Amino acid sequence: MRCGCPQCGSYMIHADNDHACVCPECLYRCYACQGTGTALTREAVLSMKRMNEIKTTEERMQEARRQDT
Repeated sequence: MRCGCPQCGSYMIHADNDHACVCPECLYRCYACQGTGTALTREAVLSMKRMNEIKTTEERMQEARRQDT
């Protein structure tokens, strides 16, 4: 993947020894496309699962109400 540097616009190069891209012009380091630091905790994943279960239950209840009318 080739990314443009948000600082100077030059094409950035993936660094072999780091999970980052490095701009050869201004030496800016970017971690956006590598996903570094974006891992979710176990608690966050479980919370998202619970929210999805609640949403699914609410959708089923709304559908049941529509069918009753």
